[in-house]
Amino acid sequence: MDEYISFATSPTHLPTLLAISLLLGLGKGGVPGLATVATSATVLTAPAHIVGGLGYAVALMVPILTMIDVYAAWLHGEALDWKTVWLLLPSSVAGMVLGGLVDSYLTDQGARLLVGIILLGILALRTWKDVAIYLFPSYAIRHQLSGDTKEYKTIEAKGSDDEGDHGEEAIWLIQSSTDAEDRQHHVDVEGGVGAKQKHNTVKNTTRRKTQPSTTPTTKILWACTVGLIGGAATMLTNSMGPILNVYLLSIAELSPQSYIGTRAMFFCFLNIGKLPIRFMGGTLGVEMLPLAAGLGAVSVVGVFCAKPIMLGMDENTFVRLELGVVGFAGLRLCYMGVVS
Repeated sequence: MDEYISFATSPTHLPTLLAISLLLGLGKGGVPGLATVATSATVLTAPAHIVGGLGYAVALMVPILTMIDVYAAWLHGEALDWKTVWLLLPSSVAGMVLGGLVDSYLTDQGARLLVGIILLGILALRTWKDVAIYLFPSYAIRHQLSGDTKEYKTIEAKGSDDEGDHGEEAIWLIQSSTDAEDRQHHVDVEGGVGAKQKHNTVKNTTRRKTQPSTTPTTKILWACTVGLIGGAATMLTNSMGPILNVYLLSIAELSPQSYIGTRAMFFCFLNIGKLPIRFMGGTLGVEMLPLAAGLGAVSVVGVFCAKPIMLGMDENTFVRLELGVVGFAGLRLCYMGVVS
């Protein structure tokens, strides 16, 4: 651990950690994609010449994430689905224990290979619908697929773990749907009785789509699966977020407000639980806390700087950046795990 602390505080690597912490704060504050970029950069820049360097690098981020998530839970704790939180926690804790055991037995080379596979899996989760729409448009139309890359990231980022204009974002999502229906109604009124009947059909279809389509048994099975996989992933790379989003949005079918609060509270519990596991595993120690506190202060600055950046950003650029970095990091780590 002393060797890693010396490396982390060296003039050559400390600027990298400061940049990663700033990106993490910006991502947690709502800038699309940057939290995932920070996670990928953490594992990609972990020192390969230090035994256990990857574990130390990932563990160093846990106190920083905990500070931000505690604030997020306080900020968004009123609008959440407690049933979903309690449903996910047991299997997630089991996944964390499993991930900790796997991490303790893996060599650094094996850990990099596994982390690379996890990152590529996350990339597949994020992009499979867009790829299907591009390569198989008839299939996409038949199964009513819609591209997730932009929509999904907007909800994930602005409704992520922490500070951000979450309330306005949730209102915007609902208002967009209402405005679209109002525009359709305006056209239908001009079109007459036939168009009005069409409008009623559209409204009924919309209502049917908003009704829950997943059975309780399916939700439980998915919660166990997501918890185990995500819990292991969060112990290895702090990268459960994209996996959790798939469950909250597609399986649990939470509203934007419930999604924001549920995600924040869940990660608050999860990261607090990771602290003792990291301490007992030897990848986090009291000696690392001063460094973590300093990097955490940088992340907090990033959180407060996120909103001005969001107001003038090109979201597609950030989404492409995120996907590119995740893909590069996954391939690079797989290469390092196989060749090194």
